Amino acid sequence: SRPHLPPPPSKMAAFALSASFAVARTAALSCSRAVKARSARYATVTAKAVSVGDAAPDFTLMGAGFEQTTLSSLKGQKVVLAFFPAAFSGDEDGGCRCQLGALQSISKEDGITVLGISKDTPFTMGAWSDDIGIKCLADMQNEVAEQYVGTFDLGKFLDDLDISKGFTGYVTSNRGCVVIDEEGKVVYTWVGLDDKGASHPGILPNTTEIQAALGIGKVNIA
Repeated sequence: SRPHLPPPPSKMAAFALSASFAVARTAALSCSRAVKARSARYATVTAKAVSVGDAAPDFTLMGAGFEQTTLSSLKGQKVVLAFFPAAFSGDEDGGCRCQLGALQSISKEDGITVLGISKDTPFTMGAWSDDIGIKCLADMQNEVAEQYVGTFDLGKFLDDLDISKGFTGYVTSNRGCVVIDEEGKVVYTWVGLDDKGASHPGILPNTTEIQAALGIGKVNIA
C-alpha cells in the first residue's frame, strides 16, 4: 500500500511560513548589522576631546569589586585622571606601570585623588589597583577615553612593531592625563602623541607639569 502522506499546506499556512521566514531573515539581518556596527565602533580611533577651561564631562565607572565611582561626587577636590592603554604592562622605567607609579606620591603624600582609567575589566582593575597603589576604573567601551583623551589602535601599533600578531583592531585609550580643579573645570590636559601627532604609548607625561597644574611641587616649569 502507498504510504500515507500529509496533506499539502493550505495557502494560509504557506503564507504564514513565508511571513515567518521573512521576519526571521529581517531579524538576522538586523542582528548582523548591529554586530557590524558594534565592531566598527570598537575599531574607531578618536582624537582628544576636552581642552583647558572646559567643564569636565561627568562619568560613572566601575572598579574593584564593581564599586562605582562618579566624577561629579568628587567636586570640591582636585582630581587627576590618568588614562593608560593596558593594566599589567610596562615596568618601572616605561609604560603603564611607570606612568601610574610616578603619580603615587601625588596620591599618597599630597592627598590628591588620582584615578587610573583604561579599557580593562573590573576584575583586572581590582588586582591592578592593589599592585600599583592607585584606584583604577574600567572604561570597557572607551566612552570616557573618547570624551577626554581619545583612543588609538594599540593592536595595530604592536603588530606593526612585530611585537604581536593579529592584534590589530584592539582599540584602547591613548596614554593621557587630565587635571580637574575643585570646581570641576579642566586645568591641564596631555596626550601621548609623537612629533607627527600620532598616538604613541611609549611617550610618558611630565609629572612636574601635573604637579604645577595642581599647585604642588615645583610650580614654575619654565
